[in-house]
Amino acid sequence: MPLQNKVKLFMNDAVTSHSITRWLVFGWRTFCQTKTTSILFSSILGIIAAIIYIALIKVNADLVIYPFIAGFFIVAPLLIIGFQRVAHQISQGQKVIIKDFSIFHSEHNSGIWFAVFILCFCYFIWLTDALVIYGLYFGIEPLEITNKLFTDPKLRQSLILYLIYSGLMGLVTAIIGFLLGVFSIPLMIHQNMDFVPAVHLSIKTVFKHKWLMTKWASVLVAIMTITLVIALPLMVVVFPVLGYASYAVYRDILVLKA
Repeated sequence: MPLQNKVKLFMNDAVTSHSITRWLVFGWRTFCQTKTTSILFSSILGIIAAIIYIALIKVNADLVIYPFIAGFFIVAPLLIIGFQRVAHQISQGQKVIIKDFSIFHSEHNSGIWFAVFILCFCYFIWLTDALVIYGLYFGIEPLEITNKLFTDPKLRQSLILYLIYSGLMGLVTAIIGFLLGVFSIPLMIHQNMDFVPAVHLSIKTVFKHKWLMTKWASVLVAIMTITLVIALPLMVVVFPVLGYASYAVYRDILVLKA
């Protein structure tokens, strides 16, 4: 019997909007249990992001930073694979070491690697589209953010249109990434499901709980946006907390029994 036919999907009626608070609390508690290793791993990601950020600032490509930051929401499901695995190990009473956070550690399901390819491809499409839209309004030269960008009516209008159109493209791509990754990745990690049945079950589950998942996605976007824009150093804490909370989402909504 195919694996997807063996798996029993249980949609918990007790899962409500109050669950979001419980998920975040779970994420915080798990972070506190793994504080040192969590911060160390997330700091590695933070250093990579900082290098890209500084490089773009150096060439006065301030506006190009926007698609790079916004694209973070597309690949986030990939970056939290390690936190998903660690949260599961802790729930099983296992010890955690730094290499457990890496996607390359103990990951033999080919579906995971296909998901990596799909989400990275979506990220590439988003960046390409955003840069094309940037070129349409500002040309090929890097544009530094100055007062002129807001006081010049023509530049201000171009800025607004650039943010709107590229934002719409990013929203569509991010929704695809959320539908694909929110449940399929933990299903492939913890249940060893193949890519297609895992994605099918993920999409089915999101639509079954569409309002709760919309609220959860909104919370993620709000927290990450505030952190990325005005409190970037806190990313080393916020990202692990949300990564662990994503495991609680999977655990609470999907009860899987082989």
